[in-house]
Amino acid sequence: MYTIQEMIRVSKMYYELKMTQQEIAEKENISRPTVSRILDNALKEGIVSFVINYPLDSVSNLAAELKETFDLQHVFVAPVYVEDNHLILRDVGKGLSSYLSSIIKDRDVLGISWGNTLTYVSSSLEPMNKREVKVVQLNGSVSTTSHSTGSMGILDQFSKVIPAQPYMLPVPAIVDSDQIATAIMQDSSVKEIISMGKTANIAVFGIGKTSYDSILYKAGYFSEVAYGELLNKGAVGDILSRFYNIYGGLCDDDLNNRTIGLQLEDLKGKDHSIAISCGEEKASAILGALNGNYINTLFTDENTAKAVLKLYRKGDTKNESVKVI
Repeated sequence: MYTIQEMIRVSKMYYELKMTQQEIAEKENISRPTVSRILDNALKEGIVSFVINYPLDSVSNLAAELKETFDLQHVFVAPVYVEDNHLILRDVGKGLSSYLSSIIKDRDVLGISWGNTLTYVSSSLEPMNKREVKVVQLNGSVSTTSHSTGSMGILDQFSKVIPAQPYMLPVPAIVDSDQIATAIMQDSSVKEIISMGKTANIAVFGIGKTSYDSILYKAGYFSEVAYGELLNKGAVGDILSRFYNIYGGLCDDDLNNRTIGLQLEDLKGKDHSIAISCGEEKASAILGALNGNYINTLFTDENTAKAVLKLYRKGDTKNESVKVI
């Protein structure tokens, strides 16, 4: 409808010369509504873009309460300026990017998972200029449907930004039997990747909510009936494709034995076991992970932080005897 030249010219007058839309309309001999439409088109076409610069400080009172309540090493709680999941995840991802830049050292091994949340983290990463760092996937990621897990893109982005040597775990997250899982993990290349993940001093992962919207369900790892059984067993969330209840205990031994990648127990020995999770609907999943002591660092937003603390204060979801394999 409008030429690139028109959109650039009008945009420059409006944004750079600070002319009003009426002044531009008179100068260009067009109507003021036309000027408005040209500016809208320039924005849609990417000729004009906006960058909102603002301090991204943690909500200190909530961060301190979470840290003290769950004896955590570090907590970041992003303020919620606008109730939009994409904007919230972007801010939390930026906070984590800054934190990673401060803790990753030359020759570190960084383990990462995959999923929607990690996609936001990877897109928020800024160049770190580290040397001889390795980035390794912590759990299997090959989808059994056309629904992509996005694992390769996340690994690639991390390796470019740090920069680092990437190591992919190109196997399914969950297989049909523990015999198959054992056989796959005995493969020399798979064994090497899993061993590298165990030795990683930093682990970054999302916390998944157990629901039919889960990426694991959509990726074809469960039938509707099997997933329903998992929910009936009290599963509230998953980390590295391993499901646990509100107390942090594993929900299904057989399923856990069919899952390829690090065990949840392996996360406890990390210098930095970093979880990122947003959304009030994930409060139970986050609390279960905290009760299981699988994380020592949490990145979330203020609405989610409040929901987790509220759920914890009810008193019937606190840490019981946790079974970990």
